[in-house]
Amino acid sequence: MLLVLVALAPLARAGSDLPLTAHAQAGHAFDGLRSLRPDEMPRLADAQGGVVLRLLGDSTRFVDNVKYEPEDLAALSQVCDRTRAAITAYTSFNALQQGVPDAKAVVQNVVDYQGEIAVLQPFVARCIARQVLLAEAMLQKLGAAQTSQLRLGGLKRAQNSLLQLYAGVASFFADTRFGASYCALLDTMSDLARVHARGLPLVSRAFALRLLPQPAQVPAGRQREALQRIVDALSDVRCTALCLLGSNDGQSPGGGKS
Repeated sequence: MLLVLVALAPLARAGSDLPLTAHAQAGHAFDGLRSLRPDEMPRLADAQGGVVLRLLGDSTRFVDNVKYEPEDLAALSQVCDRTRAAITAYTSFNALQQGVPDAKAVVQNVVDYQGEIAVLQPFVARCIARQVLLAEAMLQKLGAAQTSQLRLGGLKRAQNSLLQLYAGVASFFADTRFGASYCALLDTMSDLARVHARGLPLVSRAFALRLLPQPAQVPAGRQREALQRIVDALSDVRCTALCLLGSNDGQSPGGGKS
């Protein structure tokens, strides 16, 4: 327990001049909590777990209020990956059978830990949107020859994560076990829908559309309007920049390079 407290201590003191360091410390603290109690996952209601999870999910501090330049894309990708890894820890907890995730166990984990996951998923959604904007700016600076030599691992991870987030939105509508905490994911994905769509190849947009319900199937109101904005963005067939780059990679939706 002392080691975790030591890891947590700097988080409250870390100034805005070192935001990425504070996020890295939160990731280490999360790993420390898991090591101390491997048979359970950190919970929002726990003193230490709540602090760590809220830091890992603090998109205002670590995404919105940081002045990233295109050259900082790798650093931003590390931030996104760190919170994404925490989500994976929840979804895969005790769900592996001979190294393969059991689908029913994964769904049950998402239900059981929806409060924790709902803190982390909007962060990843905002982080990916920022990645898309930085990557687009970087592509504008590069010539065709340099663009063709880009490593696509980070792009593919972001694209795969977006499909998982769209699956989360679909689960919110399809499964009554998901409560109001998941509204934050729907709202975030709706707000960022057009930016996210620009980062997906057309085949992935079509795949995401198949995951989602038709807006007409959802009762009239704010949630249907949010879903409609997502569907409209994914239905856009314009494909430039990252969309073209991802399409040329030849990978199927859900796959990707590490």
